[in-house]
Amino acid sequence: MLGGFGRSGSTLLERCLAECPDVVGLGEVLHLWERGLRDNELCGCSLHFAECPFWQGVGEKAFGGWGTLDVAEAVEDRHEVVRNRYLPELVTGLSPRRRQTRAKRLLIRLNALYHAAAEVSGARFIIDSSKHPAYAYFLRRADVNLKCVLVVRDPRGVAYSWSKVVRRPEVGNAEEYMPRYSTVAAMANWTLYSVLFHLLALLRVDVKTVHYEDFMSQPDEVVKEILVFMGAEATSADVAHIRVDAVDLSAHHTVAGNPMRMKTGTLRIRKDTEWQQKMSARDRRVASLLSFPLRAVYGQHHPESWSLRAAIRKSPWSPGDSTCGSCATT
Repeated sequence: MLGGFGRSGSTLLERCLAECPDVVGLGEVLHLWERGLRDNELCGCSLHFAECPFWQGVGEKAFGGWGTLDVAEAVEDRHEVVRNRYLPELVTGLSPRRRQTRAKRLLIRLNALYHAAAEVSGARFIIDSSKHPAYAYFLRRADVNLKCVLVVRDPRGVAYSWSKVVRRPEVGNAEEYMPRYSTVAAMANWTLYSVLFHLLALLRVDVKTVHYEDFMSQPDEVVKEILVFMGAEATSADVAHIRVDAVDLSAHHTVAGNPMRMKTGTLRIRKDTEWQQKMSARDRRVASLLSFPLRAVYGQHHPESWSLRAAIRKSPWSPGDSTCGSCATT
């Protein structure tokens, strides 16, 4: 599973990984029940969920067809169980009986869905880019070999990105937009998501941290590192679709996520530094202040920190990457 607060490059990372042999990307499975099953939004292949051969095959294999499910119940179960406020319950397993019942139903559905997706795709590894901490904690109980990769980007760039108006193409011709966050709200979520994914390691979940800036500068090397972390082989042939400044993408069956999940063909890989020129001085100060503790840990407190950190990481005396991250299921 890929984790971390949104607008950090996780969608592009998933697309790059999904082009590798034995890997399939499903998008944000967390939202499948409402966006795919209930609202019939567009899949990453540009077909509506109900018309997508891949997802119809998954539904048939997992449930004997999506029509056998109580859609309202499936949506409500997810909303009632996967909440950050319920993290103590997700860690201990101790929750009110009603929520235990909902959690059991959700777990049964997810186990069936992941196994069906692996069978229909023929892939050994599944990338779920749901990013939500509570969902990662919940998946500890699923019948999958859960591994998490935390995608971290300079929080000031994240805050600026969440302030922009972005239309949701998966709703077709409707005028619907992705949510926006204030700088304070974005920094609170960025910090919370990062900390919670780091704490997963204490619960014996393998976690790896990937920095957006490293991914943008060396995408093929970062993807190979993640493949090794997942338990796959990582040769140059596995990442032949990735170049230093571009990646070749085919259509993927992702159920939710950033609008770029629908783009195909050759896509340029370029670090987004727009925030450095266009973010207001006030918002930059607020974001810098609120995120300083974690930025210091990540080495984001100095303008040259990324090149310095990359050099240290490549050094033969380097202790290696820290363990923390977003999630891949096998």
